[in-house]
Amino acid sequence: MKKPIITTFVLLAIVGLTSIYAQNIVFETIYLKPNTQNLKELSENMKAHNEKYHAEGPYTASTWQVITGEHTGQIAWIMGPFTFADLDNRPGEGGHDEDWMGNVMPHTHGMKDGNYWKMWNDFGYMPSEDFQGAIMRVRYVKLKRGKADTYRHLLNAIQKVYDANSFKNSMGVYNNWSNGGEADLALVWQYPDWATFDEDMQFWKKYEEVHGDNSWNQFLDAIGDCAEGGWDEMSQRME
Repeated sequence: MKKPIITTFVLLAIVGLTSIYAQNIVFETIYLKPNTQNLKELSENMKAHNEKYHAEGPYTASTWQVITGEHTGQIAWIMGPFTFADLDNRPGEGGHDEDWMGNVMPHTHGMKDGNYWKMWNDFGYMPSEDFQGAIMRVRYVKLKRGKADTYRHLLNAIQKVYDANSFKNSMGVYNNWSNGGEADLALVWQYPDWATFDEDMQFWKKYEEVHGDNSWNQFLDAIGDCAEGGWDEMSQRME
């Protein structure tokens, strides 16, 4: 199966979501393919661009080095969270476009896979209001026809497990609003560091503490029946 046009995750970029669940929250994502001979210049110029034009508010941007999946070696640029109305006043004048085209793009082999991802407003978890993850995992899902409501119901069961525990990682779910690529949804987790993965969350056990014995296996069977396919991507936040 062809891999999806994504974000990034890629999504997930999820900082401060707990205070804005009631709004129509969107993230814009693109991938940049670096010119490997100009990595230093690209990194420095992207950082300067973000600090000057995307440092705060709805136009805040972050950059992520993709380290697994089809986009390995590429840079994911993510702007948000914003509402679509904010796009009417997005940075463009005052040297923004000239800086991007003159100082960022010449150090790449182009942009690809631009997308808009709309957050499920009633779904998500943050360890704290000021949480900012260093590692991001994105799970892209292609749903079977007619299975969207069932899938949402099943993820609500996951939400209850997060609500009942104090996990170190954040979690969010996003619709593929712009319909680019094959993914219908992106499930995004952010973690404080790589060391977190050495710890056993025993999520299945916590799931059954909330939903009952053998409920985890039932969940896996049910959610597997909803999807035509899925694929993962891991990224690390760039300085």
